[in-house]
Amino acid sequence: MYGDLLKQENDILQTYSENIETYQELGEILHNKLTDMIKKNSFFTMEVCHRIKTVDSLAEKLRRKSGKYTSIYDITDLCAARIICYLNVTVDEIAEELKNNFVIDEYNSIDKRKALSATQFGYLSLHNVVSLKPEDGYREELCKIRCEIQIRTVLQHAWAEIEHDLGYKSSFGIPSTIRREFSRIAGLLEIADNQFVELNASIQRYKDDISEQIANGEFYALPLDEVTLNEYLTTNDEFFEFIDMYTTASQLEYFTTPAYGHLRSLAWLGVNNLGELYSAFLEYSDIMLKITRYVTQKNNLDFFTTNVLFNNLCQAMLIKNKYTREQISRFMALSANGNIEKIRQDTDELFEMSRKLHLVSDNKWVTGIWGDV
Repeated sequence: MYGDLLKQENDILQTYSENIETYQELGEILHNKLTDMIKKNSFFTMEVCHRIKTVDSLAEKLRRKSGKYTSIYDITDLCAARIICYLNVTVDEIAEELKNNFVIDEYNSIDKRKALSATQFGYLSLHNVVSLKPEDGYREELCKIRCEIQIRTVLQHAWAEIEHDLGYKSSFGIPSTIRREFSRIAGLLEIADNQFVELNASIQRYKDDISEQIANGEFYALPLDEVTLNEYLTTNDEFFEFIDMYTTASQLEYFTTPAYGHLRSLAWLGVNNLGELYSAFLEYSDIMLKITRYVTQKNNLDFFTTNVLFNNLCQAMLIKNKYTREQISRFMALSANGNIEKIRQDTDELFEMSRKLHLVSDNKWVTGIWGDV
């Protein structure tokens, strides 16, 4: 009996050794299919990775679970992938989408989030056992192999890694005080995971509310933040009309780029809501146009971006309101990361541009003398 088991295990090992390149090929296919699936559905994930079990690792598994496997096809984790998500809801969304991309082995797939009792501790994740669909054109030998796809959140992953490093896989044999600590920490992580889902839902409700207000023209008092600014720049007709006017006047093409990096600069200049932002665009548009032409000609460009637009708005406000050199240096420091030379250079360039374009009639300000310290 023992000799038969040993021969069976050796046959499995030999078969795996001789076909490991097939498993490596399958691993690459699995990784690429998952990556494409996540990209197509815009799932919010941190990482997708895969691994092929080593021959030594398989030999150890066969020794540890002697007699369990009669064929190499009984072993479902020789090829495996892991998807780490930021939110618990994404785990379920990805699991559902797997059904459209793979053959799911429902019997061997395990939702470990439901497997633990209320008194147990352990990591919580979703394990799906899958195989490739023959109708997708894959070779039969690839479709016969089952793979394991593990889906978990960042916090679940952190728990699993820490628990693994500590060497505890179950609560048996561990003192009750330590068991309580494990349970307490696991509970905190689960609460945190649920709170992140609630937080994400709150952000989405806020986005929906902002979208409705902007669509109804009730946006002037909305405070500037990433959500309000993005909705305004991508949906507001008044802003679109301003851009049309600006592109016509400048004879330059416009490309949308993120403008979130200017929120701090706008707040420093006293622009705190969407109404003030729109008013600033109108008030400083003449100087902005001159600056935009100057910048694009200097860099031999036939277009401007949202980032350039906001940068030029800030420069126009500094120039027209005659901020002192000290104030302008402080403004430039917002984006200079402590680089003193860059602060000085950016400040000098602003005064030099103002002089060349005759943007201010006060010669003392133009030369940077007025208010110099």
